[in-house]
Amino acid sequence: MSDRRVVVTGVGTVNASTVGGRDALDRALALGHAAIGPLRAFDVAAGPSRLAAEVDDDAIASLVDRDVARRLSRTCRLALSACLLAVRDAGVEGGPGLGTVVGSEYGDFTSGRDFARGFLRHGPAGLSPMLFPNTVMNTMAATAAIAINAKAPSITLNQATLAGDLAVARGTRLILDGRADAVVAGGVDTLFQDVYQHLAEIGALSPMRSGTPEGCRPFAADHNGPVLGEGATFLVLEELAVAQARGARVIAEIVEAAWGNVPTAPHSAHPARVDHDSPAARLVRSGAAAGVGRCYGAGNGDPAIDDWEQALLARELHGRADLLPPRSLAPLFGQHGGLGALRVAAAALDAEREATTVLVHGVARGGCRVAILVGPAS
Repeated sequence: MSDRRVVVTGVGTVNASTVGGRDALDRALALGHAAIGPLRAFDVAAGPSRLAAEVDDDAIASLVDRDVARRLSRTCRLALSACLLAVRDAGVEGGPGLGTVVGSEYGDFTSGRDFARGFLRHGPAGLSPMLFPNTVMNTMAATAAIAINAKAPSITLNQATLAGDLAVARGTRLILDGRADAVVAGGVDTLFQDVYQHLAEIGALSPMRSGTPEGCRPFAADHNGPVLGEGATFLVLEELAVAQARGARVIAEIVEAAWGNVPTAPHSAHPARVDHDSPAARLVRSGAAAGVGRCYGAGNGDPAIDDWEQALLARELHGRADLLPPRSLAPLFGQHGGLGALRVAAAALDAEREATTVLVHGVARGGCRVAILVGPAS
């Protein structure tokens, strides 16, 4: 199926800065207003970390039918809202050719906690049949697929840092392999008190180091950890001929998408060798990255990830200093499962507006790596 091409025809996002389709996201990116602020959802006064990027529930109240919403967890409501916005933005219809790919770093911990508490407090009679469906990791994808009538393959994946962009890469592959004509792909996460507090306690959030203020400062000399956010961003990916046949407005093309594992963990900012089979290296060898005019990175303020990503890119992009450090969106929206898809959406809007090719790159602790090339529609 190598003659198939994948394009972006719609965007839906629910984040701490804005809610809407491609135009709403474009305005939020142009304003560049950081949505990170003091956390309000739960008490963190006793902990070392107190910042987050939170979504206002009032902003999405009208997006999901009230009777449907009351049966869904907040994580599902966010994912469903963004998917509905994306298909509306693209004007795409459901059916056997439409698939879904949902990425999440944490899934729906809140429902799992509440379900377990019911049993611990009241025994078997306390197990809620309303809560149970939300405890299953693929509930977000299933809920969205039912709502948008997506009958092609549905995939749920978990990956720290890269859940959203990995979902877009996997959705691209579904179309290239002929398993779907269109895919709604992206990521979602919500803030959860236990996760937030435990990450802060073990020093996984800013501030990791004493003496430097809390904040999200990717690739900066004083970066000292990520700041969590929440939200959902989804893209509608379509096979080019299918999109053209229905007269869709094409935003940009997914020129290449690759993912894999880097064999060494980020113990050093100066890797001893370049991994010639890494996603970014494969794109460089193919010549597809030659005309890259911008690069979005996964850097979120975690010093090990920031330094490792920049060192890998410096070697594999043959000294393209103009692309380094890569641009990070984490200071605007906080680190969450939808951020990777938001990076791809931003790249698509750049490609459309500036007629340039954009590299979306990410690397995560544990070695997962994603590289996506987004180019102007042609």
